[in-house]
Amino acid sequence: MSDLSITSSTKWMIVAIAAVIWFSLLGYRDLMEPDEGRYAEIPREMVATGDWTTPRLNDLKYFEKPVFQYWMTAVSFSLFGESNATARLWVALISFLGALWVMFVAGRLWGEAAGFYAFLVSISGLLYVAMGHIITLDMTVSVFLGIGVGALLIAQSDRNNPTQVRNWMLLGWAALGIATLTKGLIGLVLPGAAIVLYSLWMRDWALWKHLHLGKGLLLFLLVTAPWFIAVSLANPEFPEFFFIHEHFDRYTSTVHMRDKPWWYFLAILLLGAVPWISAVTKNLFKPGFSWLPSKTALFDPIRFLWVFVVFIFVFFSMGSSQLPAYLLPMFPALSLMIGKTLADNPRLGPEIWLMPVVGLVFLVAAWQIDLVATSALPAELLHTYRPWWLAATGLMFGGFWLVRHFGAAGPKAITALALTALLSVQLLSWGYQTLSSSRSSRALAEQIRPYVDAGAPVYTVETYPQSLPFYLGKPVQLAIMRSELDMGIRQEPEKWIPSFAAFKSRWLQDEQAIAVFDAESFSRFNLDEMPMKIIYRDPRKLAVIRR
Repeated sequence: MSDLSITSSTKWMIVAIAAVIWFSLLGYRDLMEPDEGRYAEIPREMVATGDWTTPRLNDLKYFEKPVFQYWMTAVSFSLFGESNATARLWVALISFLGALWVMFVAGRLWGEAAGFYAFLVSISGLLYVAMGHIITLDMTVSVFLGIGVGALLIAQSDRNNPTQVRNWMLLGWAALGIATLTKGLIGLVLPGAAIVLYSLWMRDWALWKHLHLGKGLLLFLLVTAPWFIAVSLANPEFPEFFFIHEHFDRYTSTVHMRDKPWWYFLAILLLGAVPWISAVTKNLFKPGFSWLPSKTALFDPIRFLWVFVVFIFVFFSMGSSQLPAYLLPMFPALSLMIGKTLADNPRLGPEIWLMPVVGLVFLVAAWQIDLVATSALPAELLHTYRPWWLAATGLMFGGFWLVRHFGAAGPKAITALALTALLSVQLLSWGYQTLSSSRSSRALAEQIRPYVDAGAPVYTVETYPQSLPFYLGKPVQLAIMRSELDMGIRQEPEKWIPSFAAFKSRWLQDEQAIAVFDAESFSRFNLDEMPMKIIYRDPRKLAVIRR
């Protein structure tokens, strides 16, 4: 492998090392609330009920997102049992496969060096690594969008081979179908808009002739339509809620209360790109191509990737619902662009000096961690997280020395930077387990399990700890709390206790029962006439048993 100055076996050994770091201690950290608890419980209920058509959360209909990732996690549970590790297995697996796909696409388009560097960038960016180990739907949709876009790049880069164009485009259409079956219409809107804007900018009308629109849309519908039709027939309320409330209302209004200041996504982009901030800004603002349309009729993958990335950023910045992971689909495309840049000039610039800066930030965070303490996240709990920050600090400074030792250029230096960044993020992720009592309900579930196994019902009063049903292996009885379960409650109101008076009546009728309260709001309730004893308390919640 002369263009990399390392052997093929060395390259694959580095990939294997990255895989070991990526998949290590996958189940060590308890499921974080709310997201990981929610996206583990829905597939658990699919396996338990045998209903793989209608998603349910806490035994209530839950139509905020489509079903593909739920299916994959349910398969993981069916094959390997229910645990922290099997709940995260699909996300970790698809994210690493996404990095390998990036390596394949870049290698196919620009050579082996570009592929290897694109892989290293992909598995070391802060946002991509973090989201590759947190159960949300964003990684799955990002990878399949990346597969769709990558297949298009390969297909359009050699239009003289009709069979190749057709096969790659059909793969791309199938991938966009799975993206849509994971998180909705963005699976088609984002790449579709990029195609329109790119063809207008570059006047590449031939692109439309090679999309295989007829076969592609048919395949897209074959992937997506069966479930959408089945769930709509079983639940007539689904289309209006999913397509209007979860798409139009979410984007155009603050119904989900996720609006942020104008600079929010810019900060997320720069933070999520660590340690590749310089390379990302260079590829976005000085991408190395003319802004005028090309005089040739050839497809330009870099221009298309640039359009795709910029459109995602602008599209979500204009929306009224903003979360960090919304930008995740940008990062596989950015990895492709940076991989080519490094293949053309494999010399690290500001990236190497960012390493000690990040190390200093970690050091300050370790010693000033009390500043973020709250009643729900007390200082004494945060102190247990400090050694992990210090370990990450040492690793960043050690990685800085190693990159300098390799001359800050070439595959060895870039590998050292990438693996250092990957391991640093993983250290902080593993260390987050020290905050489990505040961020998860596993300890609560273990404390109350003997009573639950004896038949005691579990009420959650004006709160819903999202991971509690997963760790108990059964839904809980909601009281007063509605939140994101409002639609499901409206469909099946008998599964909800609407008032404290109704809860009190149920409590007094039970011979034995458990109730979980938010720790801060517990004192607001008038519990004088209700026989109970506190059996569990952590910074966020407490549990009582009926005496």
